[in-house]
Amino acid sequence: MEFKEKQFDGPYEVVEVEVYNKKEVFKGLLYHPPESYKRPYPLVIYFHGFPQIFPLPEILSNYKFILDMGFAFLIFNFRGYRYSDGQISIKGQYSDAAKVIEFVEKMAEKNIFDLNNINIMGHDFGAFIALILCSKEKSINTLLLTSPILNIKRHVNSEDFKKALNYINRFLPGNVRGIENVEVFISKTKKELSSKNFDVDRIVKRLHIKKFKIITGEVDKLTPISEVQNIMQNSNIQAEIVIINGMDHESIEDEDIRKVKKEIEKFLAVN
Repeated sequence: MEFKEKQFDGPYEVVEVEVYNKKEVFKGLLYHPPESYKRPYPLVIYFHGFPQIFPLPEILSNYKFILDMGFAFLIFNFRGYRYSDGQISIKGQYSDAAKVIEFVEKMAEKNIFDLNNINIMGHDFGAFIALILCSKEKSINTLLLTSPILNIKRHVNSEDFKKALNYINRFLPGNVRGIENVEVFISKTKKELSSKNFDVDRIVKRLHIKKFKIITGEVDKLTPISEVQNIMQNSNIQAEIVIINGMDHESIEDEDIRKVKKEIEKFLAVN
């Protein structure tokens, strides 16, 4: 859905996006690079993490340097998060990701995007969804994962996950829908994870991408480096794994943010 009149965030044109999936809507923002760059644009699609508490423009503010490299940037809330319809599930988020690719392909027909340069960036739980998508779709050029959560089964079976869900329900009501009954949600998620389609060890053996990079923290307590390395050793596409010294799961220090930004720039610059 485009504005009747063009809307801008600084030098970047911004378009509201609404994608329908099973009669439910999930919403996002599409940022165009500065006007000096011409269509069709290479594109970065961002898959957010869990529980995704920040407004989309706030997330985008950390990645405007990608726009200045000539890429368009598409960011959205999966169904069940914030202002999108529905309830969350692994199956639902993968379905939404696939719908986004359909949207991108339609926009490519209008010469907006370059289908030979569609790139996915997955953060946190969004990294797991990105892997699933890249194991099924063949139109994605590169995959970049930042502070990924990969061993979903381990997290779902931990007591810390129950505590996190209870915390979200109590202090962030309505931000994530479908988790109100914690025991029921965990049971449904475990059932989903029993499907071979969501087995990360199987997924990484079936990736359809040209290039793959993972940026993770040296002291990431959610996904230790050893876990990333163990899972990725069986990938059919060798991933470049970059470890940021002293960084935990989130890059909150200015120096960490600078290093992550530099690694993203290096990755995208040669696409």
